[in-house]
Amino acid sequence: MQPNSKYKTILFVFLLSLIFPGLVFAEGFIAFTGQINANDVNVRVDATVSSRVACTLEKGKLVEVISEAYDWYKIRLPKEVPSYIKKEFVECIDRVPEKCSNAKVIASKVNIRLGPGESFWILGQVDKSTIVNIIQDEGGWYKIEPVHQSYGWVNKKFVNKEIVILEKVSPEAEDRSAGTLVAAMPKESDQITVEGTVSPYGVVLWRKATHKLVTAEKKTYFLKGNRKGLNSLNYSKVKVTGKIINPQNSKYPIIEAAVIEVLN
Repeated sequence: MQPNSKYKTILFVFLLSLIFPGLVFAEGFIAFTGQINANDVNVRVDATVSSRVACTLEKGKLVEVISEAYDWYKIRLPKEVPSYIKKEFVECIDRVPEKCSNAKVIASKVNIRLGPGESFWILGQVDKSTIVNIIQDEGGWYKIEPVHQSYGWVNKKFVNKEIVILEKVSPEAEDRSAGTLVAAMPKESDQITVEGTVSPYGVVLWRKATHKLVTAEKKTYFLKGNRKGLNSLNYSKVKVTGKIINPQNSKYPIIEAAVIEVLN
């Protein structure tokens, strides 16, 4: 008996995920800033342990995570990654004095590669009129700083998930900045660090807080921050660092969250 179309589709997706693991992502993923938690962590060109290493990162390095595939996070490439563009696809716009330091891309969908040759792995693509910063001239290629549209992969176990949240967000700005990763850390003397479980609370205090944090000792705090970022942490155990405020008529103290680290 032939399998019905539903099972054919499932089988096809499964086989595709084995061949191209980077194509399968979790639905509803929200980008965040992560922190590397070990030394000499490999950034690879694909979501497999056998793929080529683009660079290594040290403990404490912050990375912008934009999606995931199984046990891997897809990140924007840091400046440590060597990146190259073919000279014929750019024109120099700034020479200091004989050295080209900036160039404009003059073609569409130009590949950025890991090395100065067409046999090297493609890290990303840039469109016409994109400005690239040139590090050095290498024959028919320019070595450049990694562009915004170039990506690599890091195993999830080496990334601590941190949501960096706007310290002060108006309702309008909150909607515009959903997923924005901007740090506004309070002064050391104003900080509090609390561990507990995040859960939604609804709209309270005129949208100043929409979630709550319950500690192991059953103490409750409200959390103030980017609503969509907090939604991504619902029912997760976290460590919150931020500024504590106690407005009048508040049932619980409020933490203006600056950094939230996922513990489980």
